[in-house]
Amino acid sequence: MNPILHRACWVMTEPGSFIENGCVVIEGNRIMEISGAGTTTRQGRIIDHGPGVLMPALVNAHTHVALSDSTRSHASEGFIKWVECLIQDRNRQTREESEKTVQNAVLALKGSGTALVGEFGPHIPVARSFETAGLHANIWMECLGNDRELPPLPENGNTVRHAWAAHAPHTTSPTLLKRVQETDARLGQRFCLHLAESLKELEFLQEGKGAWADFMTRMGIDFSGWYGFGKRPVEMALEMGLLNENTLAVHLLEITSKEMSEVAQTGAHVCLCPRSNRMLHRKLPDIEGFLKLGIQPAIGTDSLASTPTLSLFDEMRFIHEHFPNLDPDVILKMGTVNGARAMDHPNMGTLRPGNQSPMIYVELDAKSAKTAAEALVSIEDLVLRPII
Repeated sequence: MNPILHRACWVMTEPGSFIENGCVVIEGNRIMEISGAGTTTRQGRIIDHGPGVLMPALVNAHTHVALSDSTRSHASEGFIKWVECLIQDRNRQTREESEKTVQNAVLALKGSGTALVGEFGPHIPVARSFETAGLHANIWMECLGNDRELPPLPENGNTVRHAWAAHAPHTTSPTLLKRVQETDARLGQRFCLHLAESLKELEFLQEGKGAWADFMTRMGIDFSGWYGFGKRPVEMALEMGLLNENTLAVHLLEITSKEMSEVAQTGAHVCLCPRSNRMLHRKLPDIEGFLKLGIQPAIGTDSLASTPTLSLFDEMRFIHEHFPNLDPDVILKMGTVNGARAMDHPNMGTLRPGNQSPMIYVELDAKSAKTAAEALVSIEDLVLRPII
């Protein structure tokens, strides 16, 4: 198979590393070489993409594509009302409508530059949509309620992995939380859970009662036998040993500086969803606090029920606007290499010889690597196209 030489004014091999007038040599799906233009000795078809940036495709570490047809209109009425409407919307959809919703969401992810997705809690099969679109995905099958045996997972595909996930400590019994964690460890898969997302969760775990307890009762979940009440969500997770190098914890919005330091010591991976947090909880995660402790957070869009788009470029632009002191390269890491590492895909999120890492071309007119990075996290409605 003859190689293809992809050229552009800028090649970002990873955030902070740009090659001017760069060339990426692809043979099949594999990167064979990355060099400055004119230095490669390889022969093949040349594609000159133009004055913009060739870069790793993005990693959206937390989505719910099956919820993409749900409304955001009830977000202002409070978290519990939003959850109730989400369940109603989901139950109203036919199977065919749900499958179409998933297909459209997956295509939106691909069209906005994403190649690796952390999909959480599908209530209908979604693997085929990801594979048909050529996207890689970790699909976490969500567990909540009381303890039970876990059935076999669906088979993995060429680009899709399946694992179990615990929804969260305020919806999943402590015994089921541990069962899911131990099962994922035995299967060699990442363990994932929502953690410390809302004040309702905080209230429920500290007191064992309140509005969330009433909601759980309405949903038919008997939590009377659960232990661990009287603790904050992160405190509970730490005491149960739920956080370690094989854990991906999502949100961590209601977290103290002491808890943040303790999470850093566990080596757990973190995924933040700033736009979703602001819409649902009127609060932003402490990104700078995580970074100061050496935690390298991934980012996710959550679902279209809590955020306007599934574009990670939109998510990064939002972070740039609300955390203006963050270096653009740091934000780009959140959307690429950090997410790949958090989801245990070490060969994605960067462009390196030997990798099968997908890449995208983004149309820009940048005079330097610094201005290119700045543009990638600040320009609205970027024009881009997937390469491999």
